[in-house]
Amino acid sequence: MKKTRLLLTILLALAIGLLIYTPLARFHLLPDLGSLFTSKPPRIEETPVIIEHIKSIAQLFTQSYYDECIFDTGTILTSFFQSDKRLIIIARGVVIAGFDLSRIDANSLSLRGKSISVTLPPPRILDVIVNPSGYETFLAQGDITFQERIDAQEKAKKMIEVNALKKGILQNSGEQGARIMEKFFQLLGFEQIQVRIAKELF
Repeated sequence: MKKTRLLLTILLALAIGLLIYTPLARFHLLPDLGSLFTSKPPRIEETPVIIEHIKSIAQLFTQSYYDECIFDTGTILTSFFQSDKRLIIIARGVVIAGFDLSRIDANSLSLRGKSISVTLPPPRILDVIVNPSGYETFLAQGDITFQERIDAQEKAKKMIEVNALKKGILQNSGEQGARIMEKFFQLLGFEQIQVRIAKELF
């Protein structure tokens, strides 16, 4: 009788323990029984979480370049009854380069334990900012139309962007971006980190 009662007590304790364990294991509050007897592969479910962390940054600004340029329309020929026109403007603005991290997907990451390898899209010009007050008219001859002035401003703005590219803003942006992402993954707890930059858009 005592042995039967002891056996029933043990079975009842096991049943209660199983009822408590099952929901906790389902929500990953306790380890799965199978995982206690097998080696643990990389946790694939972590990859989407890390991707969401990266995408939450959206655009990563890593380099800026300030420039001042002069744009000259040259002589603008008009009709026989009008004098020729010419517009010279000075533009001052900032070029911002960095990464569009919304392009990161599962193919961009390789994850294993505390090691991670990530491939970033190539850095690009994210914005060229010239405030309205950043344009100064140096010379305006003849009857300059509104559209001619706007066109001149856009060309001056493009000159600032071209100058930034010649100065190596994208290369500097890439190097800075790699360092920032290494720090980012260190904060997430990774110990071995490799950051690559893609040569082409993906």
